[in-house]
Amino acid sequence: MGANQNELLSAAECAGRLGLTIRALRVYEDRGLIAPRRTEKNWRLYGAADIERLTEILALKRLGLSLTRITELLAGTAPDLGQTLAVQQSALSDLRDRVEHGLSLIGAALAKIAEGDAVSINELIALAKETGLADLSPDAAALRRYEQTRREVPFVR
Repeated sequence: MGANQNELLSAAECAGRLGLTIRALRVYEDRGLIAPRRTEKNWRLYGAADIERLTEILALKRLGLSLTRITELLAGTAPDLGQTLAVQQSALSDLRDRVEHGLSLIGAALAKIAEGDAVSINELIALAKETGLADLSPDAAALRRYEQTRREVPFVR
């Protein structure tokens, strides 16, 4: 995960570096998704395994999953950063391909308009379907790939 696998972060440091709130960290702990170490004064300390799990949780949230579904998926399994990053890479590649396709459709329509030609109903429908921003967020295909490849490995601390 980095040069220092033994580095521990406070809740504030962990939340700040990952762009989360301390409350979100508490919610993930309450759901059993993470189990940070504790100091003698009961302060939470987050290590590499916790950061890997949080990366996995955030990736699944970006795919559009609810926290309940994420909890179900990850229950009793160890974090697998490589697998999570591969799914994120695939989802981003798919998104890039969809964006590039949408941009080419828009470019073709703009070229027609610039030449004084009308854009047909079929072309407009294709533009609406292919360039809809609503379709660019949750990636169902990436989620299916994630679910198919997720190994059932007992989560051991």
